[in-house]
Amino acid sequence: MSRHLLHLTAALALVLAACVQQPMPAPDAPPLVLTGEITRADHQTYREIPFTVPPGTKNISIDFAYTGKENRTVIDIGVRDPEGQRGWSGGNKSHIEIGAQTATPSYRPGALQPGEWKLVLGVPNIREGESASYTATVRFSNAPDRPAAGPGVRQAAATATSDVNKWRRGDFHTHTAHSDGSCGPEGERGPCPTLSTIIAARDAGLDFVAVTDHNTITQLADIRALEPFFPAPLLIPGTEITTFNGHANVVGNTGFLDFQLGSPRLPTLAKLFDQTEAANAFISVNHPSLPSGEACMGCGWTVKDTDWSRVNAIEVINGGSMRTSGPEGAFNGIAFWEARLRQGHRITAIAGSDNHDATDTTGAKQSPVGTPATIVYASELSTQAIIAGVKSGRVFIDAGAPEGATFDMTARAAGAEAGMGGELKLAPRERAAVRIDLGNFPPGASTQPISHNLLVTPGLAPGDAFAISLQDDASSGWFRVNIRDASGKLLLLGNPIYLVHGG
Repeated sequence: MSRHLLHLTAALALVLAACVQQPMPAPDAPPLVLTGEITRADHQTYREIPFTVPPGTKNISIDFAYTGKENRTVIDIGVRDPEGQRGWSGGNKSHIEIGAQTATPSYRPGALQPGEWKLVLGVPNIREGESASYTATVRFSNAPDRPAAGPGVRQAAATATSDVNKWRRGDFHTHTAHSDGSCGPEGERGPCPTLSTIIAARDAGLDFVAVTDHNTITQLADIRALEPFFPAPLLIPGTEITTFNGHANVVGNTGFLDFQLGSPRLPTLAKLFDQTEAANAFISVNHPSLPSGEACMGCGWTVKDTDWSRVNAIEVINGGSMRTSGPEGAFNGIAFWEARLRQGHRITAIAGSDNHDATDTTGAKQSPVGTPATIVYASELSTQAIIAGVKSGRVFIDAGAPEGATFDMTARAAGAEAGMGGELKLAPRERAAVRIDLGNFPPGASTQPISHNLLVTPGLAPGDAFAISLQDDASSGWFRVNIRDASGKLLLLGNPIYLVHGG
């Protein structure tokens, strides 16, 4: 055999060996079509439809469509993998992709475990006598996933400042492309990136902003990637838990939370409260007085047997209703919150813009990021300090105060004192002096006292705005104030100081 032929034979052997070591990818599994029908019996329930992901799958895509929209039928979608919740896009996306490196916002990228997955359907509304059919086309690909674009995801580091005991201004309720946030010109609108919300919060002068997309936490990857480039504002992760009977923000969680209230996965709110506490987060009931039903599906709070002792906050002013009817309009949550206070619960009042288009900074179609704002007394600018500040109750809401306005309130008696959210003990018929410190409010602004089970009189000493004492038959009560301009418009809402009998 010639030397040339020997070299050729050796080369062929190497090629064949390489082919053995690197087999061609198996062909993609054929598409899977899931179909079914929804009737009134499915109203405000969840349905989980199993499908199998073959071994070796690198990417799946799902296209979802359904009939009945003209009759106000609504079907939301999400996905569970063998380990749990993979994502939830509700009704804002009809095409989703999930791969090892990238995924449609609302869904978590990562390795695709073979085995049983589930398409989750939620049905907020279907009318009596109506039916609707749905089709989900699931496609599997063995081709390598495309690499993720943009900066690498970093573990979020605690952000803190050296100064202590400072008021921090922020927004606890915003949405991005990871749920139903959208922006762009009319006719060309698309998912609004998390970056837009961060820029809007920075330009509004906020110290912090919580990104609370519906029933997902996939925005956390954006937060971690963008945080190194934005020393301010502090970026706080969260989830708006959207159920058929109300919405609630969990602020500070970094993992998926169960949201299918009324299903075996979340029979009651108890498990959600446990998950919130385990995450060292706080939970706030959102826009509780909004209507529920077809006008606003599940928007108002109608959850039966809510354990209010485990609710940390209530969103008493929401940007959407504030924009249309003012902070004290028909759908504000102030009366709802005060009813819980009168029942003896100590729940902090907060606010949120509920912004879904961060590029709308003028309020042309919705309330801008940071309007209204919540101001929290926190020891440092970090997620845990903001959460602790909300739980302490030393918080007030800016509902239209001028830039630079300041506020604080203290009650003193027998050498002890308490601020907003704090407790002051009084002997029988003992009076406490309330001091209110205001700055940069317009001429004619006035203080409106609001109380429960207390006797309230004008201050008895210079610098004291009011004197307060418990009514003779009351063992506890509370006192708070609103600040109004000369026309009576609400500028600021304060949280209560709590009074109890000391012996």
